[in-house]
Amino acid sequence: MDASTQRQFYYHADASPVGGYITHPFEHIITTDASSSLAQAGGVTTASHEAYRLDPIVSTKNAYSHITGAKNEKTGNWTTLTTSVVEHLNVLEVVTADRIVARLGVEHPAAGYTPRVSFVGVQFDNLRVNGHRVYPKLNLNLLDFDHGRFPDQPHTKNEKFIQKITVHNRRITEAKDVPEWLKARYGWVQSAEEREKRGYILCSLVEEVQGVEDASSVGHVITVPDFGNIFLGELVLDHSAFRLTMMRMELGCPAKGIMSFATADSNGYTIP
Repeated sequence: MDASTQRQFYYHADASPVGGYITHPFEHIITTDASSSLAQAGGVTTASHEAYRLDPIVSTKNAYSHITGAKNEKTGNWTTLTTSVVEHLNVLEVVTADRIVARLGVEHPAAGYTPRVSFVGVQFDNLRVNGHRVYPKLNLNLLDFDHGRFPDQPHTKNEKFIQKITVHNRRITEAKDVPEWLKARYGWVQSAEEREKRGYILCSLVEEVQGVEDASSVGHVITVPDFGNIFLGELVLDHSAFRLTMMRMELGCPAKGIMSFATADSNGYTIP
């Protein structure tokens, strides 16, 4: 059968285990080694990198990514599985982790346009802040309100999802002594008008972080004095695109810069 007479899917997926830039005490671009990008036609791509080190800021012993995109001939659905992993992470001796995994499975239906999403495999292994082990409470069912069925509307329009992220963001914006920048960062998500204006939603798979000492936390955000802010399990989504970053840091003093670890990005388009 001529493939052009069948419904087609245009794949789009990327994975970046490590990336960012430092502006102080020196300027440096952190190369995104071990990153992968899937061909539009699908297939398999993988990359790895060992022993990255930028003294005295950040080091990892291993980082790798893996993406597959293929059609299930039995169901006719298109599935993209994106994995991004960083191992033995150390940032300024303040944040360490044995392993951080972003895993994003997105399945588009043979009939219809809204995909179902899985976060199975996402994990923080022995994450420590200031030497104390912390325990992010993950909600891997954040986008599953249809018990495994394909949604009948985009996730950004799902009232149950909107209600859940609104509650989460209110915990942040209405917390005692919360800084104004955090209110601005997450407060707009509670407004339907602002969500419509931007066309995307910012949320997190991490509901809270337990075990934090010598620092403060609210929701998925950890603030470490004389270090900066750590954002865990951040998810940005629009109609059919999903970007999961397991750890993002905005460093303050003495080092300044922005870094991200274990990012998985997936979307795609069904034609016609």
